[in-house]
Amino acid sequence: MDKRRILVFGDSNTWGWNPSNTLKPPIVRWSDEERFTGVMQKELGDGYTVITEGLNGRTTVWDDPIEEYRCGKAVLIPLLDSHAPLDLVIIMLGTNDLKRRFSVTPRDIAEGAGQLAAKTLCQVYDFRDQKPEVLLICPPRLGDVGRTHFGPVFGGNEDKSTQLAPFYKEMADMYGVHFLNADEIVKSSKTDGLHWDADQHEKMGKVLAEEIEKIFDRAG
Repeated sequence: MDKRRILVFGDSNTWGWNPSNTLKPPIVRWSDEERFTGVMQKELGDGYTVITEGLNGRTTVWDDPIEEYRCGKAVLIPLLDSHAPLDLVIIMLGTNDLKRRFSVTPRDIAEGAGQLAAKTLCQVYDFRDQKPEVLLICPPRLGDVGRTHFGPVFGGNEDKSTQLAPFYKEMADMYGVHFLNADEIVKSSKTDGLHWDADQHEKMGKVLAEEIEKIFDRAG
């Protein structure tokens, strides 16, 4: 039997940004094994291939005038095509939409994530047997980011980040995809208020592995 192929489409937490980083080089990342995608791979075993597509600063649908080439919508279809055939696509974006420069509402952010789910569902031929399974994940709330070096970029939107989940659930229901609220699983690091410590990656990876098995059990 072919391995089930899972694409994880995300931002810097998927990339593995270590909260100990400042904004000056060198920038370090958690190892493949430490990242939640690596934990997922270990938990799921040899019957699965987990493909990690994380990019620092990636948004859902917004073009960033300062950090270019970060719009998730612009690259999603080519990535789906290049990694096909797929059995499941996991979308976890929205944190970078909270940057002050975008000035968008919680619902705007969720609708951006919903657009990614909708585009993924349209690529039926990128999925094995044309059965697209999509898991939309609401990112966790920001920590006390205002007091960190990320404060000038994200500060003031901490409360907005707590309002995302109901809108993400609404989008998941609208498009008929699976939903998970990461805010109920992990917490942003106290170090930078934005990224995850290693123990949170481990927790997320284990929960996701369980959720993935449930998804495939239901799909038959």
